[in-house]
Amino acid sequence: MARPRWLLLDLASRVLPTLDERLSATADRVLRGRGVDVRPGTSVREATADGVLLDDGSFVGTRSLVWCVGVRPDPLVGNLGLPTEQGRVLVDEYLTVPGHPEVFACGDAAAVPDLTRPGETTPMTAQHAVRQGRAAAHNIAASCGVGARREYRHHDLGFAVDLGGLQAAANPLRVPLAGLAAGVLTRGCHLASLPGNRARVLTDRMLNAVLPRPSVQLGLVPESAVPLDTASPETARLPG
Repeated sequence: MARPRWLLLDLASRVLPTLDERLSATADRVLRGRGVDVRPGTSVREATADGVLLDDGSFVGTRSLVWCVGVRPDPLVGNLGLPTEQGRVLVDEYLTVPGHPEVFACGDAAAVPDLTRPGETTPMTAQHAVRQGRAAAHNIAASCGVGARREYRHHDLGFAVDLGGLQAAANPLRVPLAGLAAGVLTRGCHLASLPGNRARVLTDRMLNAVLPRPSVQLGLVPESAVPLDTASPETARLPG
C-alpha cells in the first residue's frame, strides 16, 4: 500500500508564527523529517473533486482536504452592538465594556488590554481565559458591593506544543526548549490541566511508552454518546 502524502499549507511565513523563531524552526524540522511537505506562505485558491488549486498556480491531486481556520470569537459577539477589535469585544483592565459598566467580557470573546505589554491585547489562550474568568467573577461580586474590583494582570507563561512521540516545542517563561525536555514539560502541563482522571492518563502514557500500539481499539466512545442525525434520533442505532 502506498503511503499517504502530507502537505502543510499556511499563509504565514513560517510554522507556528506566534512562537519564538527557534521553536518554529524545531517544529518545521520535525515535520519535514517525518516526510511532511511544508509550504509556508501558500494557501488554497480552489478545491475541486479532483484536488486543490494553490495560490501559486500549482494543482495538487487529492481526495482529502483538512481546513483549519484557527481561533476566532463567536460570531454572536459582532452582533451585540458593542465596540469590537478583530471581532472581540473591547474591554478595560477590569473586563468591563467602556460606557457599559454592567457588561463584562472575558476569554476569546474579549479584547483585554495586556498590562504587562502596553499597547497589546492578551492572546486567545487558555491560560488567559481561565484567569480572566476568575477576575470577571471577582469584579462582578465587587459591582454588587462584595469586595473591591481588581484589574486583570497576568505575565504570559509561554506555550507548549506537542509534536508527537518525544518531540515538542515550548518556551516556558520565554526560555526556548525542544526535544525531550520540551516533551516532558508539555506532557506535564497537559496532565496538570486535566480536570480529573490524571492517574489514569499518566498510567496510560507510561504503558504506551513501553508497549506496542494495539492494531484495533474498540469501545472508545459508547454508542449512546453519538446519536445519529435522523428524523427520530431517539431510535437511532449504529449498525451491527
